[in-house]
Amino acid sequence: MKKNNIYREAREKYNKEHENPLNREEAADLLHISVASLGRYETDESEPTSDVVYSMSKIYENPDLRRMYCSECCQIGQTDHHYSVPKTLFESGYGLINANKILDVFKTELFDILSDGIVDSNEIVKLRDMIPQIKTVQKLLNDIEIEIEKHSLKHEIKE
Repeated sequence: MKKNNIYREAREKYNKEHENPLNREEAADLLHISVASLGRYETDESEPTSDVVYSMSKIYENPDLRRMYCSECCQIGQTDHHYSVPKTLFESGYGLINANKILDVFKTELFDILSDGIVDSNEIVKLRDMIPQIKTVQKLLNDIEIEIEKHSLKHEIKE
């Protein structure tokens, strides 16, 4: 079974969605790297630098490629930022609207904890219990950001 390669898949996805597909030579030229280097990246013989991945994400109109790279190739990302497929803009936006209830509770509990200027051991337990909800909201915000960037790239709207 052939192992998935996020760089080859990103270029192939771009090619399926665009009238003018990029072969390996054209993509390498746009990335300012050699065809051999791109070939090694696309066959898992070597790992591109974060700068090259960033350029790939722009050229292939796939900002999610950066998230995949960080969660799969960076030691910090592997520990702190597990990859999951982003939700659509609609799903993320709707999820964030629904998360308002979570944020209201979080805001009240956080205010109660911080109001006296002292964080005791019981409050630390409460804060730790909030982390899953914070991560849920954080993921929704990250997904919205990626989806906005995808739409911006499709419409060639600069940052």
